[in-house]
Amino acid sequence: MMKEKFNQMIAGIVKPLLKEEGFSKNGMNFYRKKEDLIFLFNFQNSQGNSAQETKFYINCGIHSTNIDRVIGKTTGLDPKESECYFRKRISSIVESTNDGYVITQETDLNTLGLKLDEDLKAAIAMFNNITSTNDLIDLMIEKNGLNNYRELFKYLLLTERKTQLKQFVKQLHRTFGAEKRWAIFENNLTEVLKDNNSKETIAAILNDD
Repeated sequence: MMKEKFNQMIAGIVKPLLKEEGFSKNGMNFYRKKEDLIFLFNFQNSQGNSAQETKFYINCGIHSTNIDRVIGKTTGLDPKESECYFRKRISSIVESTNDGYVITQETDLNTLGLKLDEDLKAAIAMFNNITSTNDLIDLMIEKNGLNNYRELFKYLLLTERKTQLKQFVKQLHRTFGAEKRWAIFENNLTEVLKDNNSKETIAAILNDD
């Protein structure tokens, strides 16, 4: 019963809303493509759902075919959320929402629809600020954390964006440098340097004022 209400919500509320914003549906994913950028909303059901309750999450992603091309990565035109270079739960983007939505027998779909409309439009407003791969790179440096950090580092290295590369490495070190696993991150970044014939070192990047 709750699964039927969930499907009804997707078909009757989410799909028309996102279609108006230029998104097309593929399974539980909604895509909008503009030049080398691909924007994604993914609706993920909780593994603990039951006949009495359905909980779901909205994952947001931004992908760049330009980054794919530069680093030599092959990704389809409909990337999964896990393949996107920037990816966050909508609750990390829209501060006023909780991590997940719940449908029960008592749930009024119109009320839930108003909440989804508000949250999705807030996330779309963020998407609309990303108009190029350069904007995506800035967003990744600022908010992506460890998601795709090797791919981002390689892209910055190959495109000779030295200022952004230094900014990114120093930010990673500020966040994770005191942790034991920093040695793993440093080794991974060092491998990227060596694989691309760079004589630079992570220590030198960190000490470069």
